[in-house]
Amino acid sequence: MTGLDATRDRLLEIAVIITDGKLNPVDEGVDYVIRTEQAVLDGMGEWCVEQHGKSGLTAACLSSPHTHQEVEKVVKEYIMRWIPEPGAGLLAGSSVHLDKAFLVRYMPSITDHLSYRILDVSSIKEICRRWYPSIRKKESDSREGEVAHRALDDIQGSIRELKFYRDHIFPPLEPVPYSTPAASTVSSAEEATI
Repeated sequence: MTGLDATRDRLLEIAVIITDGKLNPVDEGVDYVIRTEQAVLDGMGEWCVEQHGKSGLTAACLSSPHTHQEVEKVVKEYIMRWIPEPGAGLLAGSSVHLDKAFLVRYMPSITDHLSYRILDVSSIKEICRRWYPSIRKKESDSREGEVAHRALDDIQGSIRELKFYRDHIFPPLEPVPYSTPAASTVSSAEEATI
């Protein structure tokens, strides 16, 4: 993005990696840079100017053949190829609430197809930092080498990080069969917590 304000800033690049239920990518994903006018890029803040210049995103935006409308269409088609059922796919990633705000504003057909729920890796990170402070070094190692701040790289980093939390914080458990207690044994207090 050109900044963090979805009411004013613009999308510059979008990438998608679809994973299965075990966080394995179904393919290499897609990545598109959106053609953006110099005047829009000139309005970016200092951090974006420096970071997007260093990563090559600014130059890629100026030379991209892909319009905003084209990118929205092909990304939605890509998602629908793997997840045809509306509402079945989760938007996931680090601080993904911000991504969702931009998608709702600029590419609503994509968010309209996805679930209203999101999976925010940053939320899991914050919980783990508070509840399991000894895990911080290992967790930071899972994100090592990420400085590009390019869409596809960031998604790959979020997948690695979520796999780390799955493997170190959420160990596999034997499935516990769920059974509903007989109606006569459920108190009103129990019903309220189910």
